Amino acid sequence: MTDHREFPKLRPVELRPSQAQPGGFDLADPSAVAPSGMTLSGAATFIISKLDGRHRRVDIQAEFMRRHGNMLFSDDLDRLLRTLDEGLFLAGPTFDAHLADLTRQYREAPCRPLRDRETLGAPIERLGDYLDKMLADHVGAEHDTAGRLAGLVAPHLDYKRGGPCYAAAYRGLADRTDATRFVVLGSNHFGGSMSVVGTRKDFETPFGVVPHDEEFMRRVERRCDSDLCEMEYDHAREHSIELQAILLKHILGDRAFVITPYLCPDPCGPTGTVPADGRGVDLQVFAEAVRAELESDDTPTCIIAGADLSHVGRFFHDDRGLDADNLHAVETNDRTVLQHVVASDPEALRATVADAGNPTNICGIGCIYALATILNDRARPRLLHYHQAVTREAENCVTCTALEFIAPS
Repeated sequence: MTDHREFPKLRPVELRPSQAQPGGFDLADPSAVAPSGMTLSGAATFIISKLDGRHRRVDIQAEFMRRHGNMLFSDDLDRLLRTLDEGLFLAGPTFDAHLADLTRQYREAPCRPLRDRETLGAPIERLGDYLDKMLADHVGAEHDTAGRLAGLVAPHLDYKRGGPCYAAAYRGLADRTDATRFVVLGSNHFGGSMSVVGTRKDFETPFGVVPHDEEFMRRVERRCDSDLCEMEYDHAREHSIELQAILLKHILGDRAFVITPYLCPDPCGPTGTVPADGRGVDLQVFAEAVRAELESDDTPTCIIAGADLSHVGRFFHDDRGLDADNLHAVETNDRTVLQHVVASDPEALRATVADAGNPTNICGIGCIYALATILNDRARPRLLHYHQAVTREAENCVTCTALEFIAPS
């Protein structure tokens, strides 16, 4: 095992130019496990760029000398590493102990609490009316009624920006499906796992608690021969499943139903569907396990992927502008990817994005791939809507889609 003191390693972080300190950088933890950020000088930022778990401390000091022409004394390096470690930015025992405590608190809570009540588009007491208006205001393609709704793809973008696709996916859901179980797949934006992550927690929503199907999840785990909930604290800050649970509870009201929540990794890196760090289940194996379990279970079930598509613009460290030509190119790329979903070819979907290096940063590819694999040959995919949410003042564009998967009645 690598010595974390001799080979210090920075956890996944966000680094942006500091507004308060010219030439400095603000360091933040996107998972929010580190409770606060810090501002670093340019020299300190160079040092942390070498904290990859492969550079020895003496190597870092030598590279600092070559780059800056002056010595990095051991006491100064120790002081910076100690500050980073205490701030929970370094991998190692300090971070592991803190994460274990957070995981214990999460598991002991009566349910998974709402991530942030202030980001749902309306105050809690008016959210129902807000969602009803969202579902009614946007007109998409007519739904296919010649069969049973087996699955859908909806955004995980906030309701305000993703409204057109949320409406296309969810409008009339109560009449379109008799499902009493929803397998809800999301993206893992902030967590530490590189594999599938489930959580055996009920979900709090403004309309009541949505229970999870623990027995089904246990059966899927046995098929995977893996503890899918080992890193379930990843769900604490993740919104991609929460937004689906809120809509389901609002639309279905008092109708009894359960969810099985899973976060899916990106399968487009060098290791494909296999976790890059070797920990956890292969995404394809997981999807096939869910498919096999559904085939042996007659509970009416619908699969939902809460998935956004491209993320472009300077907000996402992407240099392309948001002019009409660039946005058209993004749409062309998105629709090329979606063609493989409509053609019921999940491997072509994954390979197309992977081979191109995911140039537009499609973040929902893992849960779309999993859904398409689960329902492959069992349901007919259909594209309902495509939408680009452009926020020019923030210099970003997030795209999303709505699809339905219809199985024979």
